[in-house]
Amino acid sequence: MKIEQIQKKNSKNVILSFDDGSQLILAYELFLKNGFRRNDEISESRFLFIEKEQQKYLIKHAAFKYLSRRIHSARELKTKLLQKKFKQEIIDDVLSDLIKNNYLNDEEFARQFIEEKQRYKAWGRNKIKAELIKRGIKQDIIKQYVEEGVNEEDKLAIEKAAQKKVYQLKARNISGKKMKERLISHLLSKGYDYELVRETVVTLIDDD
Repeated sequence: MKIEQIQKKNSKNVILSFDDGSQLILAYELFLKNGFRRNDEISESRFLFIEKEQQKYLIKHAAFKYLSRRIHSARELKTKLLQKKFKQEIIDDVLSDLIKNNYLNDEEFARQFIEEKQRYKAWGRNKIKAELIKRGIKQDIIKQYVEEGVNEEDKLAIEKAAQKKVYQLKARNISGKKMKERLISHLLSKGYDYELVRETVVTLIDDD
């Protein structure tokens, strides 16, 4: 097949028109890289290769756009790229390159995710674990950052979360048994162990 016409689509893309009636929209960067000219003969295998390179270019561009907003796990990013109807095999190739070059790192994602949820959301370890699993983080990585059992940090975090909720409930004139029930429900929803929740609520309410 022969290139019959090369025309600018916009500032980022060109359109290659071939003598068999087919067309290929190509990123300007790839167009320059391949040095295409009018009347160049292109084999079918090269056409398919360039078509795949264009897909990889678009996927990588979309991936970097997501990563510029916030860090993602590999599964999160793959899910978003699949929603854009890109081919899974090409997505996998791009993700492998991103992981190899450390643009995508599940360990770093887990570390930042845990720090953010503990500090700003007051999440307990059960909820953190569940959310990391949902995002495709492996158990061996989770174990590196989420300790088993209750420690002093957990006690301080749940106490802070409980006091904040009690203040909110009091502002709404909720007290007594209803306050206790709502406080327990709130702390459990944040992923704290039931025994730790019960101890915290009993201590806080009795002290109050």
